[in-house]
Amino acid sequence: MRPVVLSLAVAALLLPGCDSPSPLSSFAGVPATRVEVAGSTFSVRVAGREAQAVRTNFDLRAGSRGREIVPRAGIAMERASGCRVVPGSLRGDSSVIEARLAC
Repeated sequence: MRPVVLSLAVAALLLPGCDSPSPLSSFAGVPATRVEVAGSTFSVRVAGREAQAVRTNFDLRAGSRGREIVPRAGIAMERASGCRVVPGSLRGDSSVIEARLAC
């Protein structure tokens, strides 16, 4: 029983960092805007003309290699930034997506 409680405590401490950017990225220290698109929830960070969307909810559809998730992330970036995503610049997987912005 004790190992289970310890494991849950460690998981609770680590989970808040799941949508945090790498401390070495241009998104470090940038506050996130939470955006929901068609049932997918993203933490979106905008740094200059670049955006990053981190999916924060569980989604069974994510297993389809992000074919549905990545375009939703682009919409979330546009909503959070007020800018358009540069066509062809979306890159990433179903969890972390980055793109260039045209503002």
